[in-house]
Amino acid sequence: MKKRLFSVFFLIINGISLPAQSVGNRNIPAAGDVLVGAAPVWEQNLADNASGLPFLQAESVVVVCEGGSIKSYGRRGTFLWTFDTRSSPVPYISRSPEGTTYVCTTSGSFTAVNRVGRELWRLNLGRPITAPVVVGWDGRVFISSGSVLACRTAAGFALWRQELGSAISVAPALDHAGGLVAGLENRDFLRVDAFGVIERLSLDRVPAFIVPLKSGDEHSYLVMYTSGEADRIVLDTGAPEGTRLSIAPLPALPGAPAAAAGLEDMAAVTLQDGRVLLLAGATGSVLWQGNSHETLEARGPGSLAPWEAAMHFDERGIFVLSVRGATGFTQDGRRRWLYRIKESATVPAFSDEGLLYVCGSGQDLRAYKIDAAPRNIPRSLYGPDPEGSYGMGNPPPSPWANDDLRFEDDHIKGMYERIDQATRTGQVGEQEAGFVAYLMEMTGGILNSANYSLVRPPVHVPQRIEFIRLLARMGSRETIPFLANLFYRDPDPSIKAACSEAIGRIGVDPKGDALRTFSVLLSPENVNRDPASLMSATSAIAALCRFSGPPLAIEGIRMLALFSRHPDPRVKQRAQSELNALRREGLDKAVE
Repeated sequence: MKKRLFSVFFLIINGISLPAQSVGNRNIPAAGDVLVGAAPVWEQNLADNASGLPFLQAESVVVVCEGGSIKSYGRRGTFLWTFDTRSSPVPYISRSPEGTTYVCTTSGSFTAVNRVGRELWRLNLGRPITAPVVVGWDGRVFISSGSVLACRTAAGFALWRQELGSAISVAPALDHAGGLVAGLENRDFLRVDAFGVIERLSLDRVPAFIVPLKSGDEHSYLVMYTSGEADRIVLDTGAPEGTRLSIAPLPALPGAPAAAAGLEDMAAVTLQDGRVLLLAGATGSVLWQGNSHETLEARGPGSLAPWEAAMHFDERGIFVLSVRGATGFTQDGRRRWLYRIKESATVPAFSDEGLLYVCGSGQDLRAYKIDAAPRNIPRSLYGPDPEGSYGMGNPPPSPWANDDLRFEDDHIKGMYERIDQATRTGQVGEQEAGFVAYLMEMTGGILNSANYSLVRPPVHVPQRIEFIRLLARMGSRETIPFLANLFYRDPDPSIKAACSEAIGRIGVDPKGDALRTFSVLLSPENVNRDPASLMSATSAIAALCRFSGPPLAIEGIRMLALFSRHPDPRVKQRAQSELNALRREGLDKAVE
C-alpha cells in the first residue's frame, strides 16, 4: 500500500495526469480522488502561534508570531533570524525583492527589517496598518492605515500622503502600470499612481476582490462582488485626470468568490464551494472549470470562507491554497496534484521552488515539496526584475529646463528651498518627476545631457552637492545609475563623495549595480583614486551592505577588505572601521 501511495505521489507532483473527471461540460484530466501524501521536507518549532500568512521572498520564509516576534527560515529549514517588535504585531507582512521585511504593531509602530533581521528604520504611524504593504517598482512602499494611503522611499523618506475619505475594504494591489488599486468601504473603486494621483469610480456595492489584468497596452481590472456578480474596469492612462476609468458589467460567476489571482489577461477564481474557474478578462467568459481539494466532488468540506483561502497564478499554472490543503492546475485546466493537510493556523504559502509552507496549529512551521516543477523565469535570489519603471532614471525635461534664469543664484536658492520643503514634509507627490529631472539637469552637466550646454553658467559645487542630497532623499532606485555615472565621470572629489553618500542613503541595490561602480576604484588603471573619493565609497558600500544584507553584503565586505589594503592610511582606517562594524552585525555570514 505504501509503495502504491508513493507511486501515485511521484506521478502527481511531476505533472503526470491520472484518470479524467467530468468538470462542467468538459472532461479534463485530473488527479481523481487520490490524495497526494508526503512527509515534511523539514519542520521547525516556532515556540509561538503564527499570525497571518507566511511571506516568501529571497528564497526564505518569514512568519509573524502572536507574541511579537518575526522569524525567518531558509528554504532548507535553516533558522536565519528573529526580530522582536516589542509589541503585538498585526498579521500583515510584506517583503521587498531584496528581502526587506515590513511589519507593524497594533500601536502603529512600523518597522523595516533587512534580510538578516536588522532594523533599518522605524516610524510611528499613530495607528496600525490595515492591509499588507505594497512594494513599487523602484523600491518605494505604499502603506495603508484606515482611510490613509501613504508612500515612502525604501529608506523611509516620505513622498506623499492621501486621505481617501473612507477605509479600505479590499487590500491594495500593484497593477501592471505600477500604480495601486483598492476598494473602499464607501463603495469606491480607487486607483492611485506612484505619485499619489487618484482616479476613482463609485460602484453600487462594496467589491470583494479586484484583479489587475493587462492585454497588450490595455490595463483593466476584474472586480467581483460577494453576490458573484462582476464588472470590468478599464484604465486609459492617456485620458485627462479624473476621466481615466470606465466600467462595464460582466457575466456573473456561478457562485460566490473566495479567492482570486490574475496573469496577463486571464483571471483565476476559487469559489466558496471549492470550484476553480479560469476567466477571460475581457469578456468574463469561463474558459474552464475544475474541482479543488475544497469541493465536495473532491471530498473536501465544500464551504470556503475568503479568509481561509488564497491563490497563486504564474507561468507554471494555477494554485489554490487553503487552511486544509492545496491544489495545482495547469493553465489549460488539467489538475496536476491535490494535497490535503490537517487544518493549519493560517493559509499556507507556495514558493517558486514548489514548496508549500504550512503553519500548524501546534506552533510548528513545516515545508512540503509538493511540486517538482520550479518557475521557469531566470533564477535570482532577488526575484524577477520589476515589470516596468517610473521613469526616474531618465525623466523628461523639467519645467525649468528652458528657463533663462535657472542658473541665477536666487533662482537656485529658491528651487532648493522648494524641493527641500517638499521632501522634509512628505509633499513631493506628482511633482516628483519634475523635481528629479531638475536635480539631474543641475548636477549632471558633466554627463552632457540633452539639456546641458557647454556655454551655460556653471552650477557651483556646493549647490550641486545640496541638489544631490535632495535627489537621495527622494530615494528612487532608478536614480542610482545616474549617481553612479556621475560619481565615475565627475573629477571633483566633493561631487564623488556626495554621489557616494546619496547611493548609500537610497540603500536599495538588489542587483549590485552600485557595487560594480565602486569596484572600478580598485582597478590599477583607474585614475580617480584620491583618498576622499575612496573613503566616501567605503562608507556607501557599508550602507548598501546594511540595507540589503547577504549575499550582496558578502560581496561588499570582500570589496572593503581590498580597500583596507590601500596604502593611504586614511582609506585603510575608514575601510577597516566599516569592516569591523559589519562583522559585529553579522553581515559577513552567508545566508542560505
